[in-house]
Amino acid sequence: MKKQMILMILWSCSFGLLAQKETLPQNKERLDYAKMYFELGGTFLPSFDGKYLNNNEVATFENSASAIQYLNWGGFHFWGHGEFYVSFPLNYQPFTKNEETNSEISHSVVTGVRYYPWVYREKRIIPYVGANWSALGFKQTNEANDQYTSLFKDFNLAFDAGVLYGYKDFSLRLGASYLGNTNFDYPISKTQKTEIKLPNLGFQVGLLYAWDSTKDTDPSNIEKWNQYPSVSKQSLGSTTFGNFFLGVGPSISFSLKASEFNETQFPYLQSQLSSSNYFDIVGGYNFNKAGMFAAFSFRNPKFETEGFGTTQTIKKTSIAFEVNKFLVDYSGFVPYIGLNVAYDKFRYNEKVEEVEREFTFKNKIEPGLTLGWDIQPGKNQEALILRTNLRWYPFSSFEIDDKTFNFSQLEYNLIQVLFYPGRLRKK
Repeated sequence: MKKQMILMILWSCSFGLLAQKETLPQNKERLDYAKMYFELGGTFLPSFDGKYLNNNEVATFENSASAIQYLNWGGFHFWGHGEFYVSFPLNYQPFTKNEETNSEISHSVVTGVRYYPWVYREKRIIPYVGANWSALGFKQTNEANDQYTSLFKDFNLAFDAGVLYGYKDFSLRLGASYLGNTNFDYPISKTQKTEIKLPNLGFQVGLLYAWDSTKDTDPSNIEKWNQYPSVSKQSLGSTTFGNFFLGVGPSISFSLKASEFNETQFPYLQSQLSSSNYFDIVGGYNFNKAGMFAAFSFRNPKFETEGFGTTQTIKKTSIAFEVNKFLVDYSGFVPYIGLNVAYDKFRYNEKVEEVEREFTFKNKIEPGLTLGWDIQPGKNQEALILRTNLRWYPFSSFEIDDKTFNFSQLEYNLIQVLFYPGRLRKK
């Protein structure tokens, strides 16, 4: 997993350098740097073999070909040479039904990048290549025993390639994706596991709509913002000390280490947990001239795993204070790094058959690291901006029955909308 994360970071860095090299002609205006889009589509998967326990023997059955509908939210950057996006699975649909045994696949992209060697042009076919961090989930149900568990694999490195064909603000995507790590050591009973291999190759069809929000900016601002250097300090041109801001955005959390408690007590449950989607709510102050900001954020992710009559639920309530420093402004793409400290409360609930118990762990102080970036075409003059960040808490954990429940957390705040009321009044 660590190797996959390092490879993804190196890919992103080299991707940015390639895009920068290809996109520095003088006619590239700052406000043409990025466009946002939504995409609705489907990933088509071939059939694969499932396995289940039949009279104490491992039996095999065929799962039909299927489709996973998805919604992508992303943006084109580097003047059309780059794309960043996240993906939300909407529905899993097998093409044929098995009356006795069925499987369900969930495949979402945590974050992905694509590189376009040629800039988008209307009525032209434009190829791309890309890579992404993906989260792959698998669940199998059987008519005789409807208590199978759900398992997830987080931070798989996947690759894709395809073409985009556009007309005005709409584009059609045709592509293929490859995911290498698709083997599941899947429990078919509380004490027995077997290997199930999901398809490595998928085929994508999507329709997307893109727009450029900066085109509605006041003409005098467009002229001023386009005169900023391609590479500059984020604080360049700041005339005020700072501004307050509020923000909200969808998020998801992952455990980066396996839980010792689950591996020993409940080996048929997931040992590394992923949360359901939740909102990251933030309020803070941007120090315009200093090129940094401080903020408080509130998060309440919920983690749940179940199978074979056992349900485990963890609710986390956390307030974090962070201080971050902007590193550079590259045509409105503004990365930052900082430190944070969180005050956490965990509520653990466990139900085995009809026996239930619950624990609450308070006063957990967790230090963390924050990495992220803003999209700021107008630097410190815009009332609305977009922010994406990762918060890492390597030491998060608690103990149950003298065994560690490791909660080494990575919180991924997907695309957060920030509002600066003082800047709006000024405009």
